[in-house]
Amino acid sequence: MTDRSVIPVSVVGGFLGAGKTTLLNRLLRDNDGRRLGVVVNDFGDINIDEKLIVTRDEDMVSLANGCICCSIGNDFLRALISLVMRPDPPEQIIIEASGVADPMRIAAIARADKALRLQGIFVLVDVTQYQTQAADPLLADTVRAQVGAADLLLLTKTDIAKDDQTQVVVELLERERPGVLRIETTTTDVLVSLLFDFSADLRTPSTVRHDPHALFWTGSIACDQACDVKQLTTVLEDCGGLLRCKGIVRSAGGGGQIIQWTAGRLELASLDEAPKEAALVYIGVGAAPAGFERSIQQCFE
Repeated sequence: MTDRSVIPVSVVGGFLGAGKTTLLNRLLRDNDGRRLGVVVNDFGDINIDEKLIVTRDEDMVSLANGCICCSIGNDFLRALISLVMRPDPPEQIIIEASGVADPMRIAAIARADKALRLQGIFVLVDVTQYQTQAADPLLADTVRAQVGAADLLLLTKTDIAKDDQTQVVVELLERERPGVLRIETTTTDVLVSLLFDFSADLRTPSTVRHDPHALFWTGSIACDQACDVKQLTTVLEDCGGLLRCKGIVRSAGGGGQIIQWTAGRLELASLDEAPKEAALVYIGVGAAPAGFERSIQQCFE
């Protein structure tokens, strides 16, 4: 590499629906004048997160056909090098990890170039879901590995947590990661300056574990037909192993909709303009249900 200033790299991780994209949008909006390079990675072959990012005046590298840490590591490293070698390199690089990725393994790739300095691993924890996820034999290893990688834990959705959910999760995390800095926040109330200026005594990367994707199934659809949103809602509700579905569609009435399905809840938001092409990506746990992909396709017929 050429003699340039070393660029700090931050990895943002956390399970599906924890609020990573919301945090990234906030960082881009409130960047304190910093020139950011952003690497967005979603689990699936369509990068829905890149389409949903609301700020588009920063450098963005999107690698959408697999997790950075496993299947496209070489491409990811080249993407980082290309950012560093630009005539106007970013002052900081932020990597949004897939919801089922181990952030520590992604951070290990970021360490491979001397022009980069790993600033920290920031993991978001949804306090309304973590207790359930940590007790699920199919999800526990994944979410605990993410928490185990963190230099800073951001506890999200504390504003909608029920009863003592937040306190229960805090106690769980204290047992799993005693002494690690935790910040309780909503999905929009984040301490941006702390994330930019954070410094940690980083540990040696954890040893490579078994492939976490063996537990998950994923799929996507892209088409130019309108979507029957009511029918799609029924399909999602009937799929017990579905963890997440997100995307943009054109409804039968002609408008556009952002689809967000997480933890059994569907959220819809209107788009100013209907998209020319619909795009959905989904991920589930356990065995893929028979006929699910076909049922999704029928919502666009």
